Amino acid sequence: MHWRSSYSPLLLGFIVGLAFGSANLLMTWLDPLADDAPGALLLFYGPMFFIWAVASFRAAQRSGRLLSGVITGAIVASATFVVYDLLIFLRINLFLTELTGRADWQYIMSRFRASGVESLRLFVNVDYVQGIPLKLGVSCAIGLLMGVAGGIVGTLGHPDAVATA
Repeated sequence: MHWRSSYSPLLLGFIVGLAFGSANLLMTWLDPLADDAPGALLLFYGPMFFIWAVASFRAAQRSGRLLSGVITGAIVASATFVVYDLLIFLRINLFLTELTGRADWQYIMSRFRASGVESLRLFVNVDYVQGIPLKLGVSCAIGLLMGVAGGIVGTLGHPDAVATA
């Protein structure tokens, strides 16, 4: 089956989430104390967002409709988030001891000590679960922005773009 005929934003999001989540696991395994400096985060997440924009571009280019690009961006971002976040849970549970030494974990460690909860693993997992709605909202918002950007570029020059936008 040809890629175009089997293209699915959900499948693409799953693949992107799996790729970036696996890369995150590998990087944590290689250097668990690596700092999440803004430059490092941009180098990591920038390509992910670019993939969302390209998928949106392709969807809008095929249909000539901006809405196709926006919807594709949101779907790819949502699917990416779900898979990526599942791998984040795996990461925190596999590398919990190592991660406690990271500079960006000091706030969560101080909250754990003040919480009275006996299990760090339970505390961290509950904390991450509580953050899911915000993370999902942010990833969907970025997916929508990438959808708009890719969709606008994808509709440029399309003969039906004005009539169906």
